[in-house]
Amino acid sequence: MFQKYNHLGFNNPYYYSNKGFFVIKQNLSDLLDVYDDQRRIDPVAIIELLNKNYMFADRTLIQDIQRTPWLAKPNKLLNKWEYNSAPKHDLIDVPEEEIAKTLFQKICSEIQLYIGDKKRIGILLSGGMDSRMVAGTLDYLIKTNKLIGLEVTGLTWGNEETRDVVYAKEIAARLNWNWKHYKVTAKDLLNNIKETAIHGCEYSPIHLHAIPQIRDDNNLDVILAGSYGDSVGRSEYSRKKVRFIKPLLQSISNIGGIVHQEIFDHSMKYIKDDIDRYHLQFPEKKQYMQNEVDYQIHYMRRMLNPCMELLTEKMEFYQVFTHPDVYGYIWSINPERRNNLVYRYMFQEFITKLNDIPWARTGLQYGIEKGTPDFYHRDHHSYVSIITKEIFSEIKTLVLSDEIKQLGIFNQGAIKTLLILLKYFPPNNLYYIERIVWLASLAEMTRIYKLQGMGLAKSNQYKSKMRLSSIAFMYSLEQTKKIVKSVLNK
Repeated sequence: MFQKYNHLGFNNPYYYSNKGFFVIKQNLSDLLDVYDDQRRIDPVAIIELLNKNYMFADRTLIQDIQRTPWLAKPNKLLNKWEYNSAPKHDLIDVPEEEIAKTLFQKICSEIQLYIGDKKRIGILLSGGMDSRMVAGTLDYLIKTNKLIGLEVTGLTWGNEETRDVVYAKEIAARLNWNWKHYKVTAKDLLNNIKETAIHGCEYSPIHLHAIPQIRDDNNLDVILAGSYGDSVGRSEYSRKKVRFIKPLLQSISNIGGIVHQEIFDHSMKYIKDDIDRYHLQFPEKKQYMQNEVDYQIHYMRRMLNPCMELLTEKMEFYQVFTHPDVYGYIWSINPERRNNLVYRYMFQEFITKLNDIPWARTGLQYGIEKGTPDFYHRDHHSYVSIITKEIFSEIKTLVLSDEIKQLGIFNQGAIKTLLILLKYFPPNNLYYIERIVWLASLAEMTRIYKLQGMGLAKSNQYKSKMRLSSIAFMYSLEQTKKIVKSVLNK
């Protein structure tokens, strides 16, 4: 269970303490089968997720049930955690071309380790650079006979005529691989709401994309992904270079006034404790170094890994770029050298040319900053339209259900106002939509696992008035008041 616990892509099992000893299970449902205590909701985890789309540290939505710690495995007695030392950041100044050669060889070794003697190989393939680095490296290993007898299938999701789909199809064809394409429909998004609930509501259902479809539709030995390429390969987190990412505790707020304000205020200390505890365990010399460790511990580990974990229910799954030899090497490099040039030089290591196929982010070849992008759509999905036009009534029913009310955490007035705004004035982004869809999953999870709220007395203690100013995310306060009043009077 803990064989690759020091890899960044490791799927941390669930555990709780029973009389001083750990009870550990790979899946939440299996752990709940043997957990006899109350299944009490954790408001701190809810606030963290509403802010960041993931929970901090080791929290789950159920108090006293946690994910196993980062870079840790249990001792033989199952009563203490043994932590692996995290690779230390450094400022080694090496030319990008040399970095690319070393990184390429390390990724070759990593892929060989993950594949072993397996033959039916899948790769999550998009129009981005990270999956292309994995694809080009895998192709190199095949064509140099370091891996023999493989049948490779590219797996891609998204709408037709979008860059991710068009470019992934071209890459698969050029490498002579099989290729499967999945579109995420209204039916799939509704299914993702239920899948998210079953797996503990640790992310928004939107982030599952076509992962359940890929799991159910394939019988592969192993699937590889390159999702960690941005952070490890190019030193980028949510499109910000590591030097410029902000501490996680910045901008924590009561999103949309959805949570009772008093509960939010009471939870802030515990949110800070989640971050500080890991700072004590894995201290770094500089702020950007600490920030990068934080983003791996909390962001990548707690949002990306749980989404991909669904694939492990049927086959092996590994994230390339996550072996300690890989990220340890990259962390030793001066961050000024961890840039886009590394990938440009890595293309030179490939046997099959892939750098002429444009980058989905720009519609231009990688490394070219000026020019006319192609005509394919940049966004691979239609989630805003599907949610606000096709499945809004189902989501609304779940969000306003008794399951949500009985938890005693949420400001029902604020939720109703947000639903009105999203229905009649849908935004052009997913920020609030994905949080409302997550609330729908929470309603399902509460029903499936019979979660308990804070109790009536505790809930009444935290009743607070709806604050329209916190909901006015797209409009001025006066506009918001007029909109709500107009709709309610219809």
